[in-house]
Amino acid sequence: MSTHTQWHDEVWVERYGHVCPANQGKIVHIHGIGERDAYNPALYESASTKILAFRCEYRKSRVWHPAVYHPSIMFARPEGDGTWRVDEKIPPYDMLEDPCLFYIEEDGMQKVIMGGVRVRNQHGTFIPQTEYYKGDSLRTLDRVSFAVVHGMKDVRLLQLPNQKFLVCRRPKGDKYKRGRITMHIIDSLDQLVDIDKLKLRTLAVLDSGEDALDWVGVNQAYLLKDHEGHAWVGLLGHVALESRHQLHYAACTYKISLEKLMDIDPHNIRPHIIATRACFEDGPYKTDEIKDIVFPGHLEHLKNYKYRLWTGLSDTRVGTIEIDDPFQLANA
Repeated sequence: MSTHTQWHDEVWVERYGHVCPANQGKIVHIHGIGERDAYNPALYESASTKILAFRCEYRKSRVWHPAVYHPSIMFARPEGDGTWRVDEKIPPYDMLEDPCLFYIEEDGMQKVIMGGVRVRNQHGTFIPQTEYYKGDSLRTLDRVSFAVVHGMKDVRLLQLPNQKFLVCRRPKGDKYKRGRITMHIIDSLDQLVDIDKLKLRTLAVLDSGEDALDWVGVNQAYLLKDHEGHAWVGLLGHVALESRHQLHYAACTYKISLEKLMDIDPHNIRPHIIATRACFEDGPYKTDEIKDIVFPGHLEHLKNYKYRLWTGLSDTRVGTIEIDDPFQLANA
């Protein structure tokens, strides 16, 4: 039994009853990155094209070794044979990690926003910040961020039908332990700049639903509708835990009725596991401690309730796998 299979059975099956999809997930091959690794993707989709944003760095890159730490966000386009190739017309974003993408309507036009994480070394203390860049397309993204959320990663946004924004934050410490997701509403993106100073009402708290020492994060947010036309907020995220000096991450989803999102009492929502490392073909890993890692980036809608998950694998590769009804809306 492989390590991935053992952990799938011991953790993800026993705790969550997860069963891998019938068709094994595949590794995506990206040309033009040399000896570097590509992982933790976000997928840009328009009517005419797809572009993959991804984290790229050498295997030896470590945040605690400044001399060799050098991540970047790069971009690739699909080739005709199922592989991808770096788009050299879109310059990398140097020293940024883990891209996320979302779309907004502004002045009657659609804009794309890319978020990325920059980690600052302040006298040996590593402090993350999430930076946001705006443009009409990925090619026209500004090179200067319009907002920075200091001291936090895994901050995700979703524009709601009323033009306000759902914000998913990831506080740590005290009652939030190693990391929980809190959901809030802001009136405009301008409020991102001072979000730590705002007194925002907490609409929901997301955790693993199991162990208080586990932690969670949101990777993408979606507006969805079920077969009866009811609106939902769907969240793609990850559940993480540490055991025997190894980290374990699985892709998960949460959902909450848009109508009930503003209820008076905060919601506490249990995750639905949709993919673990055992669901994909074997591949390399950055270190022994992070073999069992699935860090999801996007759910690409295929048809009806079928989606393709784009995800990082073991901090070295991008993987995809098709999943039926990841948000459990077919019978909602």
